[in-house]
Amino acid sequence: MAACDDQPNLVERAVFKLAEPKNQARLLQVAWRISLLMMVLGFIIIIRTINPDFL
Repeated sequence: MAACDDQPNLVERAVFKLAEPKNQARLLQVAWRISLLMMVLGFIIIIRTINPDFL
């Protein structure tokens, strides 16, 4: 069962890597861009529902 001991170490290393400030900043930027894109697409869907001739 020595192979099972390696798995938590890989997970811990991934968590520690994501906890670095530069990686957190990059994740925040990606999340912000995705949320902005979703908001814009939502507005387009709402406007197209109200006015089908839009765009």
